[in-house]
Amino acid sequence: MKTRSMYKAERMSLDKLPKPVLETILCLLPTEEAARTSILSREWRYKWTNIPSLRFTLCNRTSEPTSNIASTRKNMDMNDLHQVLLQRQGPIHELTLVMDDYWKDYNCFEFCQIILHLSRNHTVKKLTLFGPYGSKNIWHKLPKSVFALHHLTDLCLSTFHIDLPSIFNGFGCLGSLCLIYVKISTQTLLHLLSNCPSLKTLNLKIDESGDKCTINELLKCLPVIERLNMSGVVSKWLVLDSVAQELPTSLIHLKSLCLNQSCLSGAYGSALLLALIKCSPNLEHAYLEMKCDLDFSAIKDEYSDVWLEHLNKLEICFFRNSLETEFVKFMFARSPKLKKVSIFVAVNWKQDQSKMLETLLRAPRASPAVKITIWTV
Repeated sequence: MKTRSMYKAERMSLDKLPKPVLETILCLLPTEEAARTSILSREWRYKWTNIPSLRFTLCNRTSEPTSNIASTRKNMDMNDLHQVLLQRQGPIHELTLVMDDYWKDYNCFEFCQIILHLSRNHTVKKLTLFGPYGSKNIWHKLPKSVFALHHLTDLCLSTFHIDLPSIFNGFGCLGSLCLIYVKISTQTLLHLLSNCPSLKTLNLKIDESGDKCTINELLKCLPVIERLNMSGVVSKWLVLDSVAQELPTSLIHLKSLCLNQSCLSGAYGSALLLALIKCSPNLEHAYLEMKCDLDFSAIKDEYSDVWLEHLNKLEICFFRNSLETEFVKFMFARSPKLKKVSIFVAVNWKQDQSKMLETLLRAPRASPAVKITIWTV
């Protein structure tokens, strides 16, 4: 058993750590845990109030006791969060707020006041908000005061109903935007994206938006995009132009493309994939989930001028049929710097692995150094 002098010696050793190291340690803790370090000593009383990164989890469920003694820890609510922010002595550059799925006490007005406090008193650069996601698919309104945080460089929103304020001056510094299971109209989405001129990373997971837009309208809002990740059933809100293979918008900065199985469904999925590839001449990495049957019958004629000078890594999941083999052969022939190809096949397709590998090894390749790996999932 440790004595009081042993605990004191450990605390003194912590006090000797450089300030940046202490801040890093405290930033890795949930903020409510970091605040509890104030009881260690008089010197530690206010250390947590200076850390620039805060993380909170709000819930109203009593945690299961780990012993016969019931847990007496109080769950955090909006009022607690507000009180913590008022005690802050240093700047807040990063805030992560996760609301428990069963949290019933969501109050948009209280939440809005907290965000307003941040916008007026701190230069928040990274904001992550995960709203409660119940079984009834109820989206809570995102406070419009979020759009007053003009210094944001990273914004991640999940399970909120997003509507822009009547006056929105944009996010001039925003470089990364993540929208997961949000409810947002397509016109609102386009207006938001078009007012983020520095946006380089976009992660979209939207199944429905109530209205539709064309792929050209979407890409025109992403002039400097470098990493594009799309998932969900995009065919419900994103439509292809009449001549999809002739997109007027060129994604000359796009380096990484990730499309999940819901995006790549049938003829729509193959047309979307090929259109994006054709307008991305500087693509370096592609991750594609091909669980649905895709139609690449027109690949040779309509996309014969595609040339991927910089593609070096290709990952394909749920590889199943000969049409997808034709797509990989197509990519082989047009990627002179391709080095690594990873193909993930289903267990029930395992018996055809050797035949598929033989076909791909015999296929013409623009890059003689390409390495092909086949995995079973």
